[in-house]
Amino acid sequence: MPNLKTIVEAARETMKNDAVILTAVEYRNRRAARFQVYFWDEHQAVMDIISRNDLLENWPDAGVYLLDTAAADPDDVLRPVRRFEGEEEIFLRTSDEDAEADELGPLPTVLFMEAVEAICALKDEIKL
Repeated sequence: MPNLKTIVEAARETMKNDAVILTAVEYRNRRAARFQVYFWDEHQAVMDIISRNDLLENWPDAGVYLLDTAAADPDDVLRPVRRFEGEEEIFLRTSDEDAEADELGPLPTVLFMEAVEAICALKDEIKL
């Protein structure tokens, strides 16, 4: 199992090579609809929440990777996400299975990550 240092080093290197990392996904009707993504912007990592169309239309040449903190091998902490052409649409998968469905592993939901961020931002108002 990877440790935090391994994860951060792999993420930095991947993003600095112009790739995007998926850290959360929201499904609608068994299709990935929204993503929490991280990418490198000049001198730092930046988080954004984007739609499926945004990801597909702006797919980086360096690729898209899924953060897998439960990977047995520390070298597999960032798994490549592949695009598969279905009969009528594009599917996103981390496996080579030829199914017409999105499969992005055990990522938390975008709502979960938004809730964590909102909870972290809670504070009492200070009256001066």
